[in-house]
Amino acid sequence: MANNKFNKYIGAIALGAAILAVPSCSDDHFDINYGGDENSAVATKTLWELINDNPNLSKFKTIAETAKYWKDETHPVNNWTYADVLKSGQLTTVWAPENSAITDAEYQILLERCATDGYNLQQQFISNHIALWRRNISNPGIDTIKMINGKNMVFDKTDTTKCKIQGVDLNKKNIAAMNGTLHTILGTTPFHYNFYEYLKFSPSLPLMSEYVVSKDTTEFYKDGSIEGLPDKDGNPSYVDSVYRTTNILFDHDFYRPNSGAETWDMFQECFDARINQEDSAFIMVLPTDAAWTAAKQKIGHLYKYPEKYEDKEKGNEGTSVIRTIADPDSLAKMSMDMDLTTPLVFNVNKQPKVGSKLWTLEDFIANKGAAAEYLLNTFGDTLRNTATWDKTSIFNGNLVEMSNGYAYEATEWAFPRELYNPDIEVEIDGLGNFFYTTSNTYFKVGSDTKTISFNNSLFSKIADKYGHVSHNNFYYLAAYGPTAAPHAEVKLLGNLTSTSPVVTRRQDAEVMSGKYDVYVVCVPYWYSLISNKGNIDDFLIKDSTGTEIINEQYIDSISAITKQSFTGQIRYNNNAANGKDVTNKKSAVIEYDGTKVDTLLVFEDFEFPYSYKNMRFSYPTLILEGATKSASAKKGFIYHMYIDRVILKSKETGEETILDPQ
Repeated sequence: MANNKFNKYIGAIALGAAILAVPSCSDDHFDINYGGDENSAVATKTLWELINDNPNLSKFKTIAETAKYWKDETHPVNNWTYADVLKSGQLTTVWAPENSAITDAEYQILLERCATDGYNLQQQFISNHIALWRRNISNPGIDTIKMINGKNMVFDKTDTTKCKIQGVDLNKKNIAAMNGTLHTILGTTPFHYNFYEYLKFSPSLPLMSEYVVSKDTTEFYKDGSIEGLPDKDGNPSYVDSVYRTTNILFDHDFYRPNSGAETWDMFQECFDARINQEDSAFIMVLPTDAAWTAAKQKIGHLYKYPEKYEDKEKGNEGTSVIRTIADPDSLAKMSMDMDLTTPLVFNVNKQPKVGSKLWTLEDFIANKGAAAEYLLNTFGDTLRNTATWDKTSIFNGNLVEMSNGYAYEATEWAFPRELYNPDIEVEIDGLGNFFYTTSNTYFKVGSDTKTISFNNSLFSKIADKYGHVSHNNFYYLAAYGPTAAPHAEVKLLGNLTSTSPVVTRRQDAEVMSGKYDVYVVCVPYWYSLISNKGNIDDFLIKDSTGTEIINEQYIDSISAITKQSFTGQIRYNNNAANGKDVTNKKSAVIEYDGTKVDTLLVFEDFEFPYSYKNMRFSYPTLILEGATKSASAKKGFIYHMYIDRVILKSKETGEETILDPQ
């Protein structure tokens, strides 16, 4: 899009408010040549007059006086062409292609586009040869020039007698006009789309383009517009109205839709990358329509949504609120489009170094970043190689050079299973992990229920042998009576939890429609003894050589009288109870011997009929109920429970990798 300052100035010219004799503003200080050729002493003509008078520029001249000036892709200025621009008082430099640079066939196509594709003709051809201010040749050097379409061009003046603009030879140089500088060139400056332009204007990827462009918002830009006289009612009017187009995908990692088709109470994920910026170093995977369609066929069964669901947030207030999804299929489509698109962008500058070496675009594409320990996309997903999955496989298909990086027109959406259907680990590190209301019969615990800290590094002798706890803490569920085992209902939300008041992806449910094995990670009672004392002295003895070792007999004796038992039950939506959640049959009693941190299977192949991914206020829960009775208490079972995590292991088939390693 043309520079806003340029837009505003053009508006002033249209009113006749500008004058032609504007002082020079240049990055170079030099003796310039004036007039209609390189040897004139005085500038007496405008850029347009110089171009009009030069028979070797007749093709460029005809295109420029035929093409309308466009403020943006939907707002042409009907009575304004590039002839008017080059007559104006705005200082510009033109690298004008000589006739020999444009074949007759190309010339006819360009003239036709003046009428049929004016905005793209402006961006890709005319304004690809024009920059603001004077850009002259004096001292040797290399400059980066931003053209008025935003593209960066290399102005190579290393040899001032053989200059180039983006690799194209200059013929006539430093022809000064009253309103700028003219150079003639023996070719046309190459145009490369940036990623956004490629998606928006190239016809090759319509499905992905439809999704990305649907996030465009074009708004009137008051500060960039020129205000005229008020109308008869005193309201402001504008003689030059400037519009700006923004795209929500570029500037955020999350946003919440508030209008239009996106009326569900759900957060949307974004690239968090300005793929329209020219001075960037992006690698982007652009799935072809065939790859996009195949990916949806592969993952579509994971995105089944109900017509009604229970609002868990309102439920926390002791009420039962049922929400309705008017069009579950549209929600599924929107969710799949988002989840397929979000992980596609990689910023080369943010990839891990190889030794002390930073990546360049060329180094990265040489082996698709294979030498990097991991790849980090702009959304924050970390992808590593494993024995079953090669992180570089996502970069497949035709390589396309962009103005701000390189794209792979991928014939396969080859991201790993864990990216679109992750295993779910729910950290139990506070009351926020539990669902409870004033009327909830599934949450009954003692008042001293709490988080217990256990430093794996500090107590490494124990942790290395008997198991680490996640994030250096676990949770104590106290019995709510002398012989009353606790009940607790765990929210099956996303990986990890957050204490921030800002809702993040990790607080959203990631359970999808499909099968999972459900596990509970239990922690020995005696870990709490170590935590309370702050050391492991009681658990150490010296052997016959005087070496300090772990007292395994002591640990076994404690474990024998502090075993734990519980049952599990899942509460979920099956759309059979008018949207209200139902519970499955309780699991068998799970017995835990209490000797080490242990992962215990509660349900195998449990199938959730509906997906919770990308929905707010809705998630399944796991009800844990202590199973110790007086009879089992006599056999060494306690009424309390010590738990670290709940894990849902996806049964979706597919290759695996490690994502977001701690």
